[in-house]
Amino acid sequence: MANFSAAAISPPLVIGAFLEVFGYGIRCASLKQPDSIPLYAVSATLIVIAPVFVCASLYLLMDRLIWTGNDEKSSERSTKFLFINIRRRWLPRIFVTLDIISCLTQASGSGIAASGDWEGSAKDTGNGVLIGGLVLQVVTFTAFLIIVGSFHLKSKNDGNTIDQGVGNLLKGIYISGIFILVRCIYRVIEFALGVDAYLFIHEWPLYVLEAVPMIIAISVLGWYHPGRFLYRPGTPHAQRSSQSANF
Repeated sequence: MANFSAAAISPPLVIGAFLEVFGYGIRCASLKQPDSIPLYAVSATLIVIAPVFVCASLYLLMDRLIWTGNDEKSSERSTKFLFINIRRRWLPRIFVTLDIISCLTQASGSGIAASGDWEGSAKDTGNGVLIGGLVLQVVTFTAFLIIVGSFHLKSKNDGNTIDQGVGNLLKGIYISGIFILVRCIYRVIEFALGVDAYLFIHEWPLYVLEAVPMIIAISVLGWYHPGRFLYRPGTPHAQRSSQSANF
């Protein structure tokens, strides 16, 4: 684990970006064939689950920050969340696991609804499952932001100087996190109101509250990539970074 590479964060981010582009490409095709349920179902599924991979890149980034200083003991320290002591090294694993569950739940819900052409009981069942996955994503991601923020605040209150590289990464997490959270909340409201509601039957909310936030989030994460701001473990720069960050 101490040799965790910043490159490990890139694959889920690239996959998420690819699914977004592919999903909206199919969406454009479905607009030209409005009677094609399969085209619509595939595009909707890809657009819904793509942010899950973007969230995964943030959870892996948390792992990278924990291991920045190559300090085995710091990863064994516990943090208290909801009155539960959790070892820091387990935090990224817990979040990634919940992220996978959320992805599978959302994909299953979309698949169930699509199997009935988004009509009848299949639509209601699939919509309910999909909302469950989205709510899990919102809760998980909110908890992630709270924990990262609490670590950051505690480090500052303890008088530790935040390394500039770590500070830039935290800035990227906060900015992208806000836009991802806006998107997730929009999706929960959209599906909770139902497929016959205004948000579902009009295109502009999808682009303004889904596409734009995700474009910004992915762009920010690309700019604030750890490969630019974190040094490899074992180097003098990394040692100085660990002494000042204490994340």
